[in-house]
Amino acid sequence: MKNLIICAAKTGGHIFPALSFAEEALKNNYKITFLGTNTDLEKKVFEQNENIDFIKFELDGFRGKCVTQKLIFLIKLPLIFFQVISIIVSKNISSVVCFGGFITVPVGFASIISLRKLYLHEQNSIAGSSNRLLSRFAKKIFTAFPISKNKKYFFIGNPANTQNKKAIDFHQDDNLNILVTGGSQGADFINKNIPTALNAFNTKLNVIHQCGLDKIQNVSNYNQEINSSIFEFIDNLDEYINWCDFAICRCGAGTLSEISQKKRGMVMIPLPKSIDNHQYFNALF
Repeated sequence: MKNLIICAAKTGGHIFPALSFAEEALKNNYKITFLGTNTDLEKKVFEQNENIDFIKFELDGFRGKCVTQKLIFLIKLPLIFFQVISIIVSKNISSVVCFGGFITVPVGFASIISLRKLYLHEQNSIAGSSNRLLSRFAKKIFTAFPISKNKKYFFIGNPANTQNKKAIDFHQDDNLNILVTGGSQGADFINKNIPTALNAFNTKLNVIHQCGLDKIQNVSNYNQEINSSIFEFIDNLDEYINWCDFAICRCGAGTLSEISQKKRGMVMIPLPKSIDNHQYFNALF
C-alpha cells in the first residue's frame, strides 16, 4: 500500500476537489494523510472520514493580511515545515499532492527537501500564490482551466463527486427551482440582495439558499410567494444542483465546475475582492 499526503486549506474550492481525489485514491489502495488547517469546514469534511488521517496545523493566510498576521505566518512556516518532514519520513510518504491554500507552502517545500514527488492541482483560472511558488518544483501540474501550454501542465478540470445520486424529493411542482449559493463560506452580498431581487418578481418560486456558516441571520426575508429553505451549509450540494433549474452563485471554481457538469444554467456574481480577480476570470471562461 502506498502512502500519500494530500494537502488543501480553508475554502470549499480547495477542499472538495481534494476530498474527491482522496476518495478515489482510497479506492485504489492508497493510504491517505490529509494535511490542512483548523477551519470548521475542514474538520466537518475530514474528521468524519475514518479512512483518512487528518492532521491540522494552526496557520492563517498571508496575502491581504495585516503586518502582525503576516509576521505570525512567517514565524510558523519553518515550524510546520519541520513537522511535515517528520510526518513524511515516519509515514514513508511516496508522493505529495497539493490543491492550493497557504498550508501547501511548507508542505510542498517539505516534500521537495525530502525528495518526494510533488504534484499540484490548480482549480482556478488564475494560479494561486502557493501554486505559483511551488510550480517550478512540481513533477506535474493539473489545472481546471487552460492556463498554460507548458508540458508540465495538464488541463483536466476539477475532480468531482462521481457517485450517482437521485435528485432530492423536494418542491416537486411546476414552479421554477432556484439554487442560491455564495459558496461554502457564503456571500453577504448574495444573502442580502438576492431574496429582495427574487421577491420583486412577485411570482411563485422554489428556492434553496446556502448562506454560509453562522450567516443565517444575515439573509433577507423571502416573501410568502416563494417556497424557500435556507441552510448554512449543504453537504450534498450535487443533489440540489440536480434539483434546480438554474443557480445564482459566486464564481469559485468548485461551484462553477459542479453546476457546469450538471448542465444547469447560472447567474454568476464574481466576488470583486477575490485574489487576482480570479472569480471574474473563472466566470468569463
